[in-house]
Amino acid sequence: MAIFSGEYLRLGPLQTRIETHRRYSEHTDDVEAAVLAQLRLGRAESLLDVGCGTGSFLSRLRESGHTGQLSGLDSSPAATEVCLALPDVRAVTGDAIALPFPDGEFDAVTARHMLYHVSDVPRALQEAGRVLRTGGRFVAVVNHADVTPRIASVVREQAALHGLAPMASPNADVNSTGLPAQLSDVFSEVSTVVHDNHLVFDSPEPVIAFGQALMNFYGVGDDSPHREAVAAGIGDEVRRWFASNSIPWRDPKGYVVCTGSR
Repeated sequence: MAIFSGEYLRLGPLQTRIETHRRYSEHTDDVEAAVLAQLRLGRAESLLDVGCGTGSFLSRLRESGHTGQLSGLDSSPAATEVCLALPDVRAVTGDAIALPFPDGEFDAVTARHMLYHVSDVPRALQEAGRVLRTGGRFVAVVNHADVTPRIASVVREQAALHGLAPMASPNADVNSTGLPAQLSDVFSEVSTVVHDNHLVFDSPEPVIAFGQALMNFYGVGDDSPHREAVAAGIGDEVRRWFASNSIPWRDPKGYVVCTGSR
């Protein structure tokens, strides 16, 4: 499933990115709440979360009193292990383009910030539709094509200094511009809600932590001999900027929540 699968062998960088968006967004940014608002999930309905990650979405549902069957799927065994530890949650390691579930099993399927990791997005959307019952809802979240460009530029430049060729941005091919049309090929009554925002930082350390949590996306894998040097370079560049500027660091970001019915 995951084009950037090495990024999810451990969940620390993912958790850092989630926490950064939670703490440093200019306007409150609760992606899970945005998904739930469009999903309108009945208390006893069944749900499959494709790309379940840290398990926070499934945990939030269960803690809110949801009684229906909750399932998670992820290509990362680390994510599956975390989700298996949640109360009354079924989790499997698998691929979004070949979901290991029968036709029509779920009332709802979610794909939150994960479609840009999938090798064949149209097939993944078809699979999501296949496992939905008639009348079921699918909700996907993807970023705008160019999110947090300032810190991304720093990471990209530091990687290039060490001869590392960054991969294409994870948002280059799957983003808010094209997703609604892709959903329309599979689902009916497609709707889109846009969420624009900024990350705003008053000090360098959270910017540095966020940038370092992006390194895998820019060709600096966990096993790269240059990883420590790139991380240090990110820190040096960000601290240099803050030493020369008295204004906050602002980085634009945004995403869409797209909903389709089966």
